[in-house]
Amino acid sequence: MPKQVDVDEQKRVLFDAVWRLVAREGLEGVSLRTVAAEAGVSMGRVQHYFASKDDLLIYSLQRAYDRMETRILDRLKGREEDEQAALLAILDELLGENAETRDAIRVNVAFAARGQSDPRIMAVVTEGDREIHELAVAVIAAAHAGEAGVDADLEARLLMALASGLGIGVALYGASSVLARQTLDRHLQRVLPGVRI
Repeated sequence: MPKQVDVDEQKRVLFDAVWRLVAREGLEGVSLRTVAAEAGVSMGRVQHYFASKDDLLIYSLQRAYDRMETRILDRLKGREEDEQAALLAILDELLGENAETRDAIRVNVAFAARGQSDPRIMAVVTEGDREIHELAVAVIAAAHAGEAGVDADLEARLLMALASGLGIGVALYGASSVLARQTLDRHLQRVLPGVRI
């Protein structure tokens, strides 16, 4: 009887290898050959699942996003319906304090420029952006209900740009995650008084 192959497990092994390489050598250290060597499998095994480096990296980035989402949901246990708690958990993750998140940010930034000419890449690097923006708008609008002159859409854009920029600073430039958190908290006090991540 032929041996059953656990496809998800095989891909997980390759994902882990990709992420070790990214952490150690950056995106340029990843190729089908280096991933095969890092995972201790044949080049044919890697090519069986992924036709190109881009396919492998897109899969790995999507899987990293899935793991980020899992960490966010873990923070929300029992509070899944609390929109403000959900927004704060997302912002906390975007700061890049988790090593895997920092690697995902690095890969995302490296892919973003390539996404201009590849809709498949752009779809991955922007997945969920609209929903997160809408969540931020809802939370800010609720916090300022009845107040005049508060543009929840603009404030949400500012908040998400700040969080993303701070996370990029931490992930790419070695900025202090403590200072990033303090900066985001300072802005949150303006937009959502009394709220901290």
